[in-house]
Amino acid sequence: MKPIIYLITFLIVFLSCNNGNERDIAVLDNTEIHFGEKIITSKTLIDGTTLPESSQVGIFSWGHKINEDITNTGIRKDLNNKLYTKSSDSQLITDYHAHYPVNPDTLLNIYAYYPYTEAATAAPSNIPFDLKKQDDIMWATPVLNLDKTLRDTPVNLSFNHILSAITLKFKKADDIKEDLILQSISMENYPSTIQLNVQTGKLSAAASITPYTLIDNLNEAMTPNEITLVTNHLLYPIEKPVFIVRMSGKDYRIESQKAFEGGKKQTYSFTIQAQDISISGSITPWQDGGTSDETVYF
Repeated sequence: MKPIIYLITFLIVFLSCNNGNERDIAVLDNTEIHFGEKIITSKTLIDGTTLPESSQVGIFSWGHKINEDITNTGIRKDLNNKLYTKSSDSQLITDYHAHYPVNPDTLLNIYAYYPYTEAATAAPSNIPFDLKKQDDIMWATPVLNLDKTLRDTPVNLSFNHILSAITLKFKKADDIKEDLILQSISMENYPSTIQLNVQTGKLSAAASITPYTLIDNLNEAMTPNEITLVTNHLLYPIEKPVFIVRMSGKDYRIESQKAFEGGKKQTYSFTIQAQDISISGSITPWQDGGTSDETVYF
């Protein structure tokens, strides 16, 4: 299954600015950048074919000279976590307009993410997100090495889902005769806060020694009929997820071999089955009790 991709289109044109991080490169003209967006695939956790109205996107840009190592770039002051908001007419709008450098030897790299957070301004390589908010975090494939000759060409940003959307289903096998009441489901040693690097699209998280609750306060009787308890819960991708399922006052640990994969919807179906009672029999050998020689008188 491929990650879901969004498309945001915007036009970069000549504008006037002075950016100290780019060796005071001049820009000219005073034309506003116009943003528009649409979803180019239908499978998404966001309903509809476009981002919801008032959705907020953060956009960064780093500039560098031709033949310069692009890892050593200066961030653009006019596109340093610039907030763009989805308007009612499918445009992305902002209060402050970005600029395109006029110097032909200057190139721009564009990066973007969703949803916007002000915290990204100070830490674009470690943008924090709280998983408990269940935001559908997305990262745009970078658009690299743009120059002024492309000023009339829209720049397409393809946004990719980077979390895992997890659905959990449970049932009990026919051989279980006891009543089982499912009370809660959590993840063992799982982070609740993650970080995004806007340049690489990589997620990271600090090691956790606490559980992460998916659902609690349940009173769901388990039956042989499968029930869905968690639907499209957005989670940080990991290799070997461990579920802690509390049933009838006891915790059961389920270590899955199926990894959480970023950008994918995944369903985990669990069947609770009793272990067979193995019965075997053996005969203890007769032991020699000895011989008794006795004389009987009548």
